[in-house]
Amino acid sequence: MSSSLTISTSCSVRLTVRTSGFHPGNRGSIPLPSTKKVMLRFDIINKVIEVNGFTKYLEIGVCNPLDCFDKVNCELKHGVDPGYEFEENPVTYQMESDTFFEYLKEHDPNRKYDVIFIDGLHKSYQVKKDIENSLEVLSPNGYVLLHDCNPPTSHMARETYRTEYGYEPWNGTVWKAIYQLRTTRKDLHVSVVDTDWGIGIIKRNELHDTKPIENNNEFYEYNIMDANREEDLGLISIEEFLNGVEE
Repeated sequence: MSSSLTISTSCSVRLTVRTSGFHPGNRGSIPLPSTKKVMLRFDIINKVIEVNGFTKYLEIGVCNPLDCFDKVNCELKHGVDPGYEFEENPVTYQMESDTFFEYLKEHDPNRKYDVIFIDGLHKSYQVKKDIENSLEVLSPNGYVLLHDCNPPTSHMARETYRTEYGYEPWNGTVWKAIYQLRTTRKDLHVSVVDTDWGIGIIKRNELHDTKPIENNNEFYEYNIMDANREEDLGLISIEEFLNGVEE
């Protein structure tokens, strides 16, 4: 199985930032800060699939499949989205993620996916639920990936999508779910690739010997995270990701 890798050397890349299953408003587009190399979310996903020979992919929060889902190269692909933002909603399961995971428990409790990409409601409480539910249906060597883990400003990391000016670009509070895992879980390896608004990487650690980082941000304040971003989010470069996934 082969995958295409998008490496950009241009000054900026236009990306769509949105949340799935939250509102009927229009999505916004903002420029991604320029870097020498850029891997977009589907590049990260495809690399993980290619290197590991994975065959089963699940995407939580598809919205428009042209954004990511259709660019993923995998033998079996399933998508979940209630369709609040994209009326066509051409996904496998037209429902909210909680409903989908309950459906699996009742109708197909043995189903497993190799890669699960979470890009749904960008609020930490829902992200935490999506992560825990995803781990329940993840193959032993699988990956849980997440979008919007590295918000560049407090405005992008605000609690609510809608502002007084309407629906502005939004990363939400996904970072809080990442930080909680990094401060509490010995059974997971958690990092964030510093590209495309932060792509979270979660893998199981069967030895349960991951050393949690010290929790110096009890109330999950953005300014504290911002001052300790590299450690708190486990930021890694594209090169570090590529080296790690190919080990």
